[in-house]
Amino acid sequence: MKVIKTVTYWLFVVCFFLLLLTSTVRLGVNSTHIYEYGFDKYGISEVTKIDRAQLSEVARTLIDYFNSKVEAPQIKVVDTYGEEFELFHDYELTHLKDVKGLFQVDYLVQRIVLGYIIIYVLFFLLWWKGRWQDLAKGVTRGCALTLVLIAALGIASIFGFEQLFIQFHYLIFGDPATSPWMLDPSKDYLIMLFPEGFWQDIAFFGAGAIVAEALLLGGIAWAVPFIQRRHKR
Repeated sequence: MKVIKTVTYWLFVVCFFLLLLTSTVRLGVNSTHIYEYGFDKYGISEVTKIDRAQLSEVARTLIDYFNSKVEAPQIKVVDTYGEEFELFHDYELTHLKDVKGLFQVDYLVQRIVLGYIIIYVLFFLLWWKGRWQDLAKGVTRGCALTLVLIAALGIASIFGFEQLFIQFHYLIFGDPATSPWMLDPSKDYLIMLFPEGFWQDIAFFGAGAIVAEALLLGGIAWAVPFIQRRHKR
């Protein structure tokens, strides 16, 4: 029983990193403001010759696709020359399907982790009769672990975000010969819409959000028992 309690406790600690990570990714995927931030900062209208209103529609279509509200992310647009065309090539649609699968895994992990945290808290307090202060300490440790892991990723990205980004794609999507994720910025609209600089910005903002969430949650978990002890004194 002691081994089970130890294992489940440390899994509870690790789950906070996974919860903050998957929740931040989910919020980012579903925020049209993030897509539009990239469109504006990197002058995507000028690059693609597609007006801003249509780019916003592309963003909404992608969000709907990632959430299975539409069957395909393909959309027809009209460029500044008055030419109407379908935005994505077939291999870009294949990559978007892979990306959707990755986001669906993120959503699933978020639900599993959140479910585990809730179940663990109930078992710990009601079945094992544990102290809530020990739970708070677990939350603090989980947030501290989050800060350490984000710091490690941040240091790695400083020494070469591009290589880290490419290695991530190899790890998740495999060989580009079989999974077409290595696109041409001169002809493929998917990479025109979301250039490398956009992803670097998003990684920075996401890491900052996770750090803020970990500091807030960990600070509360640390402060509440501390305040209670001072109140008792």
